[in-house]
Amino acid sequence: KVCDEYDGRRSQWQRTKQEKTIIYYINGVRSIEKGLATFGKDGRFQSWCCLACKLRLLSDWFQLLTQCSDSCLQQFYDPSNNCFRQEKLNQFIVNILQPIRDFDFAHLEPALLKGLAGV
Repeated sequence: KVCDEYDGRRSQWQRTKQEKTIIYYINGVRSIEKGLATFGKDGRFQSWCCLACKLRLLSDWFQLLTQCSDSCLQQFYDPSNNCFRQEKLNQFIVNILQPIRDFDFAHLEPALLKGLAGV
């Protein structure tokens, strides 16, 4: 899983913005896995997006996924046709997602987070 891969690499990073992003990512995904185990992929993905917006990390989390190994991404996406391996498309998506961090999602409707605790 993505969390396990980043957890294994955690010791390689210093306390940088990237490491903090990774820690929030791992905690967020684990919170979703634990708290929303009965939800389908769409429900968990929606919660992932909402949580990332609330934390102002959506573009950062997207960029983390681009750094995953191919074997990790293959669990979720078609290895030959996904945006994480298409550099121009990837950058286009990141450019769209970055301005979202300017919005205040601190008071995001609790129903959208489906009861997830803070990360």
